[in-house]
Amino acid sequence: MKMMRAVLGFLSFFSLFLSQGQILKVDKGFMASDSSNYFSGVVDATFAINNRSSTEDQQNIYVGVNNNVDLVYIAEKSATILISGLNYFKIGEGPLIYNGSAHLRQVLRRSATLTPEFFVQGQFDESRNMELRVLYGGGLRWNILQKSNSLFAGVGIFRENERWNGPEQEINKELWKLNSYLSADVKLTESINVNAIVYFQSGRDGAIDAFRNRLSGQLEFKNALTDKFKLKMTSNFLLDDKPIIPLNEFIYEVYFGVEYSFN
Repeated sequence: MKMMRAVLGFLSFFSLFLSQGQILKVDKGFMASDSSNYFSGVVDATFAINNRSSTEDQQNIYVGVNNNVDLVYIAEKSATILISGLNYFKIGEGPLIYNGSAHLRQVLRRSATLTPEFFVQGQFDESRNMELRVLYGGGLRWNILQKSNSLFAGVGIFRENERWNGPEQEINKELWKLNSYLSADVKLTESINVNAIVYFQSGRDGAIDAFRNRLSGQLEFKNALTDKFKLKMTSNFLLDDKPIIPLNEFIYEVYFGVEYSFN
């Protein structure tokens, strides 16, 4: 567990010092760019409010600080993407709680209408008693629209391995799951952008003879102050219809902060 946290922290720190480029994120329609062989990245720091540690019987509101680093290397025909984030939460005099993730993705034939993609991800979440989640998989991304406004969808499968601190004992779970998503990036004005993405993930768990389904999404508003800095508001949600351990099925997060792009 300590090793996983160290790796995630290293990835976030290391990404800050890599080569520079223009602002790019994995969930935007940049794959049709004519340029190649360069790095791009974005760093943000935001204030957060969420209910991640709520249970069915008690609602707990946490506040804290969130930091994300996204880095992309654009090759001639492919793209390599690193997304990493760390969140720190505290309530009253309670202990400091944090969670983090690192996602590495390889996209082939990046400018084609259908682009194969493969990914691996590591994640931990103290606030929900998830010690570790590791997943790997792949699929196809459909670039429906790749202009000033973008629209794309994806479908694939992945293998998910989880370790949870249950009420009585540690719980390990391994499942194959379907992964699908739909996303859009819209430029409202010269300075304001809106992007949104919704994921649906589902896998059958033989232990309960039922499917475990997750619906999650993100909505983000950005207001450009300069070429480098943007004010942003990001809201995330997660609906897990059958949590592995007793937890609130619906959680949300809202972030307000500043984003810096290096190029």
